[in-house]
Amino acid sequence: MEPLVGRAARAYNRPFAEEGTVPRDVWIGLDLGGTAVKAAAVDPRGRLLAWDEVVLEDRAPKAVASLMSRMAKSLHGSAGGRLRGIGVGTPGPIDFERGVVTIAPNLPGWRNVPLARMVGSLVHARTVIENDANAAAYGESWLGAGRGCRSVVLYTLGTGIGGGIVLDGRVWHGQNGGAGELGHVPVVPNGRTCSCGARGCVEAYASAKSVTKRFRSLLARRRRSRATGRDAREICDAARRGDPLAREVIEEAGRFLGLGVAGMVNAINPEIVILGGGMSAAGEPLFGPVRAAVRAHVLAPLRKGLRVVRARLGNQAGAIGAAGCALTAFETSAS
Repeated sequence: MEPLVGRAARAYNRPFAEEGTVPRDVWIGLDLGGTAVKAAAVDPRGRLLAWDEVVLEDRAPKAVASLMSRMAKSLHGSAGGRLRGIGVGTPGPIDFERGVVTIAPNLPGWRNVPLARMVGSLVHARTVIENDANAAAYGESWLGAGRGCRSVVLYTLGTGIGGGIVLDGRVWHGQNGGAGELGHVPVVPNGRTCSCGARGCVEAYASAKSVTKRFRSLLARRRRSRATGRDAREICDAARRGDPLAREVIEEAGRFLGLGVAGMVNAINPEIVILGGGMSAAGEPLFGPVRAAVRAHVLAPLRKGLRVVRARLGNQAGAIGAAGCALTAFETSAS
């Protein structure tokens, strides 16, 4: 018989076990992706107590809520202590006031899903939801590359490009909850068509999908490369190893991404810009052009002290950040 969750909740960083005690308060974060749910249990200081990841077999809202509740209970059992709240990171636009996922494009049937209530009622715990990229941004701000910074911008460079903005320890949602759509900042007038339907967006030039498409088009013109163009990961690896065509494509993506980053820096003057997601693995072939664009296009006073760095938390950022969002939401409301 299969276990209740795909991999029994695993304990991490548990100094409490050595001391013969358990943490008094535990916060749980759940990160809903298109293919899996990741979960983290943390203490109020952000120490990771337990972690789990389960592949999604049924993407229907009720099935996902049920899976999340079982994972949360399992992690709470591993971590011990008092469960104070749950945060859920989810793709798509969100009605934050009602805890409703308005629509999740990659999850069929997800329209106006009251996910916070569904999960919270099953676990009997206070639950808050957050956009998944925002949750990752919070995680990096709280415990990752942006730790100690008051203003953080995160770019998530995957199949598409998302992002999040954290100001003074809080996710910036904007007027209608849609702030952080960093992949849809235009950088080329009348440029390539983006997945959003507009033209010239950063995502159309610097996402994994666009990089793969660009590389394959150059290969079709009889350009030579040791890479086959199978996917963006292979292209990034080849670029790091010095393959000329792969490096050309990644550097081009970096220049366009850098234009978007420069505009964001001029707009909000952050302390740090963090690049995460699979494309960030390209390393210097990507980061070099981004930093060059920042030097060329950001006002000199705004460049002072600015850092452009790679994310640190990897695929744990979303779940850890979701737990942190719950801690911030409920601890603040109680104070």
